[in-house]
Amino acid sequence: MNLLHISDIHFRRQYPDCQEGYQGMLAAMQNPLIPLTECLRHAQQRATIDLVVISGDLTEDGDVEDYRYLKEQLRRLLGDVEMIVTLGNHDIKSNFHIGWCGTAASESPYNQVKCYSDMAIVAFDNSRYGASDGVVDEQQFHWLQQTLAELKNLPIVLVTHHHLLAHQSTTPVWPGTDRLLDLLSSYNIRCILNGHTHHSFTGEIQGIPYYTVASMSFVGEDEGQGIVRFEERYGYNLYRFESGKLIHQTSENYLPNRLLKVVDMTQE
Repeated sequence: MNLLHISDIHFRRQYPDCQEGYQGMLAAMQNPLIPLTECLRHAQQRATIDLVVISGDLTEDGDVEDYRYLKEQLRRLLGDVEMIVTLGNHDIKSNFHIGWCGTAASESPYNQVKCYSDMAIVAFDNSRYGASDGVVDEQQFHWLQQTLAELKNLPIVLVTHHHLLAHQSTTPVWPGTDRLLDLLSSYNIRCILNGHTHHSFTGEIQGIPYYTVASMSFVGEDEGQGIVRFEERYGYNLYRFESGKLIHQTSENYLPNRLLKVVDMTQE
């Protein structure tokens, strides 16, 4: 199975006509559908894509019609390839349910489980709109405990939005990381996939292969004192699984070296 991993699209149908601050950075950015189309076509040339994982921040500010339009564009590019999605801190759950899922509004976490004969993929929602470091309540954590217990005989790929390793970014890790890792130690976790930082990262966590994919929009470089240098940068990861084992992984990162804006985030 070939799994394509993308994240942090931050899509809007229309970006603000603005020159200043973070909004001015968004206005300077190319529409994420441009790099998204480029990346998907490149990945499709490399392998037959069996599954797409999107690890959060589908939209910039959770608009219903943005979710609907983005899904339509992804369907146009992917055909009937299945998508597994988790949400990020820029996603509004109620609007996602309406626009993406075509269901009634709901504030419930959006979790997905996909089982195959030789492995399972669990997308665990550890996000809340506006909470940049992520939030998980007891009910949500209990869902994960119960789900992993039901899948104990299968190798598992775990997907979250928020990252788990402190040294990979100046952005704080999800506060529930230690508790999560204690839980995962009892199960056959083959790899962990996430996004959020906008920086590609490959490593291990407690011996588990661990991959943070690049964003599909922009990257922020921390220059200290709240100053962030935003650049255009994007990419995707491609994984190949056989018999429940991860046998190959590659990261494709595109570096146009285009400065978008330097922003004092203490003023935002």
